[in-house]
Amino acid sequence: MTKKDHQVYKRLISLLAISGLAGASCPVWSSAFSLNEQNAKDLGTAYAGAVSSAEDASTGWYNAAGLVRLGQEQIAISGVYVNSQTTQSGTAVTNTGASMGSGSAKGKDQSVIPALHYAKRIDDCWVFALNIASPFGLKNNFKVNDFNRYMGTRAEIRTVDIGPSLAYGFNNGFSIGAGVDALYTQAKIDARVGSGNPATDGFLENTASNWGVGYHAGVLYEFNDCNTRVGAHYRSKVKIKARGNTAAVGLPAPSPTAVHADITLPESAVLSAYHAFDDQWAIMADVQWTHWERFKELRFRFDNGSQLVTTENFKDSMRYALGVSYQLCEPWKFKVGTAFDRTPTRDSNRTTAIPDQNRTWAAIGAQYRVTSALTLDFGYAHLFFKKANINQSAPTAIGTTQSVQSFKGTSKSRADLIGMQLTWDFV
Repeated sequence: MTKKDHQVYKRLISLLAISGLAGASCPVWSSAFSLNEQNAKDLGTAYAGAVSSAEDASTGWYNAAGLVRLGQEQIAISGVYVNSQTTQSGTAVTNTGASMGSGSAKGKDQSVIPALHYAKRIDDCWVFALNIASPFGLKNNFKVNDFNRYMGTRAEIRTVDIGPSLAYGFNNGFSIGAGVDALYTQAKIDARVGSGNPATDGFLENTASNWGVGYHAGVLYEFNDCNTRVGAHYRSKVKIKARGNTAAVGLPAPSPTAVHADITLPESAVLSAYHAFDDQWAIMADVQWTHWERFKELRFRFDNGSQLVTTENFKDSMRYALGVSYQLCEPWKFKVGTAFDRTPTRDSNRTTAIPDQNRTWAAIGAQYRVTSALTLDFGYAHLFFKKANINQSAPTAIGTTQSVQSFKGTSKSRADLIGMQLTWDFV
């Protein structure tokens, strides 16, 4: 790589790190608020085979062991555009018993999930990678005058994960890979506070953030026929001790000015397989488990001694994905895939902030090799969500007056994902 190339690469790292924080927040695309969209290459197969296909530098994120299948040096830049809408309908009652009546509220979002992946071979056995991605994200925005306004007007989570990895390949088709994850998380929770009379309402805006550290590890085995690969990958939990500020407007003194929240983001494990029938057809499949059961509650501690506790009571979730690719000719490859994500939320504890429910993916994609060094990938997916029932009571208030409502109704979501990726081999 020339000196000029090094300068361009450093600028890209800075740009993606900033844009990852600015645009990573988005609605729920995998279970709860975890995200799979760390590249666009595998969007067309609904991310089936992302752990075992090992075709570009993004494999450093999905399974570092697959890095040994790459060439000398490569960079992959991707962005997945998300267009979503959530409609919540039902009835609401304030803590004083005042009815907010029946109604509906729509939350819309348009976001981009960016990612940058870099891989460089050290020698015949060792490969290094650096991946910058956004593994968790959530964004629900409702108007401050909607009938569900006391349950919250904004819930937003943004993350940036910076993860270096090393992979080692043995001579028998077996490889291993591992690395660390430095995860920055920022959460914003806003709510209108009151008892049904807009003239006396106040507003509470909470912003908290911090870094956490975890790790990832994976294995990959390629059979002697070179047409079949199986892989497994594990990503650890990350504990975030978020600290931040609270802006209170129109609330009686003493109002809080700072907020603390401890969040543990869950570990996950994936088992994946890839098989090429011939030079044209290939099939891939994934099974993913996420340990959401550890997410029992969301507790906010304020500097004036008060607390708000929302019971989440998540359960572990599973994701199943199946994809097929077809090499039409030398430059063109086409893909199709489907996936089923089982939600970790329970009907008895589902909230308006995380109105998650089971969803089914329908995805298509294409890859075009521009030159021997440059490849473009395109993908599209539509997500079909099951209607979610919500029967949410107000959070438990400790040391403060409870001034939020209860909500009973349904939530219906829809989403479209459009992705593009550029992969560049340094020669």
